[in-house]
Amino acid sequence: MSKATFAGRLLEAAELLLEHGKKSSAFRRRAVSTAYYAVFHAIDKLCADYVSRSAKRSSEEYLRAYRALEHGSLKNAFNQSPLKDNAILREIGSVVVTLQNERHRADYLPPITGVFTHVRATVLVDMARLVVKQIESLKPANEECRILALALLFKERKS
Repeated sequence: MSKATFAGRLLEAAELLLEHGKKSSAFRRRAVSTAYYAVFHAIDKLCADYVSRSAKRSSEEYLRAYRALEHGSLKNAFNQSPLKDNAILREIGSVVVTLQNERHRADYLPPITGVFTHVRATVLVDMARLVVKQIESLKPANEECRILALALLFKERKS
């Protein structure tokens, strides 16, 4: 994973929050939320790169593809076929769902102490770093890239 990517920069920000706010519940919560968003943006980039291969990143086409992913459908898609049937994507999905659940706790629980210990927040940031690396390693010609992009961007119609 390159720190030059947006996801890499978000992970760097999460690490700084943990480093400089070891005693701050607010910093740990922001680190967890930021780690989830690093993963979310890595997935956004993968999907947009896949469906708009020739478009510039500043184009309307690319922006539309990048913004197509929704948090709720992301979680649901990872719990259904074809994503749950592929070992690599199932592993990624497991981490994504965990991080999304923890991001909800970080962002929406009232300001109570002990929501995340420093150790737990660090583990979640480390999980995000590993899954971003996995996501960034998927290339457009890769079957997992195709399956992931299509499953996340296009809703399955029930007859």
